[in-house]
Amino acid sequence: MQQHRIIMVKLEITEKQAYLIMDALDLYSRIGMGQFDKIKDHPTIQNNIWDNHRDEYHDFADKELMIVRNKLFDISYGLNGSQGIHSTKIDDTNRLAFDIKQVIRHEFWKCEPNRSSMTVDSHIHFTSTDGESCKIKCEVIK
Repeated sequence: MQQHRIIMVKLEITEKQAYLIMDALDLYSRIGMGQFDKIKDHPTIQNNIWDNHRDEYHDFADKELMIVRNKLFDISYGLNGSQGIHSTKIDDTNRLAFDIKQVIRHEFWKCEPNRSSMTVDSHIHFTSTDGESCKIKCEVIK
């Protein structure tokens, strides 16, 4: 992994770009935990394969993704099994990606006038152990 200097980076993006970043971070953290079935949720795969050949490829893809995942992770979980976000077997970058997503998601939640505190985006629970998560800042500008 690349050595980083201690600097802060400010990034100004649109709402659409923020949601794309959240989706990318979510996929990164899920792949790193072994949730390979989430690969099927990528828009390119949804648009080009599933919409045209859903019945033909769905079960096949699930089985093949599970086989690859189990070999790469040296596990024998069923289709919906994976390492957890707190597992010591996954790299801390998975947790950091998840934490960044949570901070962005929480900021969008705060902009909702009729928000509920009973949703996953109403609180931020940091999972990273490297101390980087406390440095994450996000502001949604209306």
